[in-house]
Amino acid sequence: MAFSIIHRLKLLIDRLSLQKKLVGLYIIIIMIPIMTFTLRYTHQLFDSALKDVENKNEHMLEIEKIHILNNIETIRRTAQMIVADRSFIDYVKYRNDTNISDLIDFNTKSISNVSKLQFNNPTIENIHVYTSNPYITEMWPILFREKRILDKPWLDEVNALNGTELWWFEEDHDILGRQTSKNQSKISLLREIEYPKDEHLGIIEVDMLLYNFFPKMFSSVKEPTSEMIVIDAKGNIIQNPYNNFLKEKQVNLTNLKKSFEANKKKKNNSFLFKNENTEYMVVSVYIDGIDSYMLNLISLEGIYKQITKTRYMVLVGIVVLIIILSLLTNALTRFLLKRMMELIESMKRVEKGDFSVNVDISDHNEIGQLATHFRNMLNKINELITEAVNKQAAKKEAELNALKTQIDSHFLYNTLENIKMMAEIEGNYQISDSVTSLGEMMRYNLKWKNDVVCLKEEIEHIRNYINIMDLRLDGGLTLKVEVPPELKEQEVLKMSLQPIIENSVKHGIRPNLLKGPGIIEVRARIEEDLVFIEVEDNGIGMSLEQTASLNNRINSDQPIAETDRGKGNGIGLRNLNERITLYYGNDFGLTVLSVLDEGTTVIIKLPYRSIKGAGSNV
Repeated sequence: MAFSIIHRLKLLIDRLSLQKKLVGLYIIIIMIPIMTFTLRYTHQLFDSALKDVENKNEHMLEIEKIHILNNIETIRRTAQMIVADRSFIDYVKYRNDTNISDLIDFNTKSISNVSKLQFNNPTIENIHVYTSNPYITEMWPILFREKRILDKPWLDEVNALNGTELWWFEEDHDILGRQTSKNQSKISLLREIEYPKDEHLGIIEVDMLLYNFFPKMFSSVKEPTSEMIVIDAKGNIIQNPYNNFLKEKQVNLTNLKKSFEANKKKKNNSFLFKNENTEYMVVSVYIDGIDSYMLNLISLEGIYKQITKTRYMVLVGIVVLIIILSLLTNALTRFLLKRMMELIESMKRVEKGDFSVNVDISDHNEIGQLATHFRNMLNKINELITEAVNKQAAKKEAELNALKTQIDSHFLYNTLENIKMMAEIEGNYQISDSVTSLGEMMRYNLKWKNDVVCLKEEIEHIRNYINIMDLRLDGGLTLKVEVPPELKEQEVLKMSLQPIIENSVKHGIRPNLLKGPGIIEVRARIEEDLVFIEVEDNGIGMSLEQTASLNNRINSDQPIAETDRGKGNGIGLRNLNERITLYYGNDFGLTVLSVLDEGTTVIIKLPYRSIKGAGSNV
C-alpha cells in the first residue's frame, strides 16, 4: 500500500513542469526550517512563560510566608508572655475562695495586662485561658473553666504534647457558643499550662482570624486565574470561602492533593496539574511554623491561548510570506527558464521535421551550453542529410550510367565463348586463357547483388585481372597470395582489391619493368577482432613526403576537383577508403606505406567478419 502511494506520488511529481518542481522544492526547502523554527520558538516561548509564572508566584509565596511567619511569631510571643506572667498564673492556680478584693485586684492588674497584649497586637482575635481550677471565677473574654472545651477535638492532643504548641484551624462556634461567619475562620495556637512542671493547670488558646493570618490568600482583591489554598499536617484543605475560582473551574481537590503528595516526595516546589482538560501550575511553599504547605493554583489556559494565538499569527505570517516568495520565485524561474522554453520549442519544430531552425541563444550558462550543443547537432544532422542526399544522387547517377552502358551479358558471354573456341581450334591457348579470365571478370562485375563478398572471391577476381595484365606486359607480372584458411571467408567490400592492384601495376610496376619482373603479394592476418589485408608490390615506391601527401589526400574531407579526376592523384584509393569508412565506421580504412625504389604496401583494416556460402553473394 505504502509503495503504491509512493509510486503514484512519484508519477504525479514527474508530470509537473520543471518550473512547478522548482517552486515546490523552494517552498519545501523554506517551509521545513521555518516550521521547525516556529515550533521550537513557540515551545521555548511557552517554557519561558511557564518559568515566569513559576518565578513570579514563588516570589509571591515567599512574601506571603514572611507575613505568616511574623504572625506566628506574634501569636507565640503572646502565649509566652501569658505563661510568663506569674501573678496571673498564681491566681489561676491558687484561687479557692471568693475574696472580692483579690478578684478586683486580679481583674485590674493581671487581666488588664493580658488585655493589653491583645490590644497591642490587633491582629490577634482572642486570648483564652481554660483552667482546671473549679474555684476560678470566669472573666470574659479571657479566663474560662476547662469544662467548656471538653468536647473540643484537639483537647486530648494538646494534653499529650506536654506543653508543646499545637496549631489548629477552626471554623465552628466560638467558646461562648455564638455562630461565626465564614470570615471568622481562625487559626489557634493551643498549649497546655503546667504549673509546677508536670502538673496540669489548664490550656491557653491564642486565636487569629485567617484573613489576618493569610493576608494574600484572603485578600479582597481576587485573582481571576489563580487561588491559594493551605494543606495542613493532617491533609485538611483550608481555602478562602469567598474565592470561587476552584469551584468555577470544578477543580477536583482530592486529585490535586494526591498530585501534590506525589510531587512533595520528589521535593518539587512546582508542578503541572491537569483537571477537566485544563492545565494548571501549582507552586508550593512549606511553612514550618505550622507544619503546613501553602499552594497557589494558577490556570495556564490564558497562557496556552496566548501562545496558540502567537503561533497562529506566526504561521499565518509565514504562509503569507511563502505565498509572496512563491510568486516571486515563480516569476524568477519563468524568466530564467525562458531560454530553455525557447529551446524546447525549437526542438519540437525539429521533431516535426523542420531542420532549418535557428537557435539564437548566446548565454554562457548551462542553457547556453545546451543550446550550443543542440545547434551543433542540428548542423551535423544537416551535413549528414546533405551527404546522404549527395550519395543517393551519386548512386542514381552511377545506376543511370550503368544503364546507358549496359550490354546484354548473355551476348557478351556467348561472343567471348566463341572467341575462346576459335583460339583453341587455332591452338592459341594463351588467348583462350585470357578470354576466359576476361569473361570471369565481366561476370564478377556485372552480377552485383551485394556490396560485400568473401576474401577468396575478391582474390579470384584479381587473379583474372593479373592474368590479363600479364598478357599485356609480356609475362612480366607475378601474383603471390598468403591467406590463412580461416580468413578466406572474411567479409570484404566488392571490388576493394582491384583499385589497389591497378595502382600497383600502373604506377609502381610498369615504370620498373626494365629492371625486372613485377611481383604483387597479397597477405592477410588477424589480430584479436581485427583483420589486416596487405597488398605489397616491388615497384618504384615513393618518398616519405609523397607517401604522407597521398595518405592526407586519401583521408581528406575536401571534395575532389574536376580537374584532379583521372590524373593518378590517389582518387581511386580515396574512394575505396570512403567506402570502407562509410560501411564499417571511421575506425577502419586503408593506409599506404612506401619506400622509394623498393616498393609500396597498402594496408586495409577491417573488422573480423566471416561469410558462409559466399559464392551466392556475387
